[in-house]
Amino acid sequence: MDAGDLKIFQTVAREGSISKAALALNYVQSNVTIRIKQLEDQLQVPLFHRSNRGMSLTPAGENLLGYADKILHLLYEAEQSTQIGNPPAGMLRLGAIETAASSYLTPLLAEYRLCYPEVQHSLITGGTHELNQKVIQHELHGALVYGPIDHPELNYMKVYDEELVLIAEPGTHEMHDFIVQTDVVF
Repeated sequence: MDAGDLKIFQTVAREGSISKAALALNYVQSNVTIRIKQLEDQLQVPLFHRSNRGMSLTPAGENLLGYADKILHLLYEAEQSTQIGNPPAGMLRLGAIETAASSYLTPLLAEYRLCYPEVQHSLITGGTHELNQKVIQHELHGALVYGPIDHPELNYMKVYDEELVLIAEPGTHEMHDFIVQTDVVF
């Protein structure tokens, strides 16, 4: 088993099919099929349930995916560590909740881009739970989310305090009056 095998396995697991993984990796479909079969033969266990709707992980596949995510992330970090002393370069993948993306992160990324033009960045928005999972799965380097976050695989650092205020129609003076309204949104 090598890093290439793990990358192919990881991509098939994420995409849910050989054809989508081949497209994402820019490989021919038969190459992906062969590499997955060789990996399963080497480990002597099926890693995927196959159906006409695609592929899903077996329990053994789920276990291997956790290790594959960690190993591939460590390989990425090892590669990046060789760049110490050089200006930052490469891809920076970030996530943010909608309000943080527009209020805080976009101006910071613009300034960062001026300082480090060799860094390409991508930004996705989503909910706190979804973004946390993407960081855990090493799909993102970090994310601005609502906190605090208590998870053994995440480092949480408080960045901003935001004040939450309640606005309502004139004459609404009690929280109860507001809560009974049918359209309360975040």
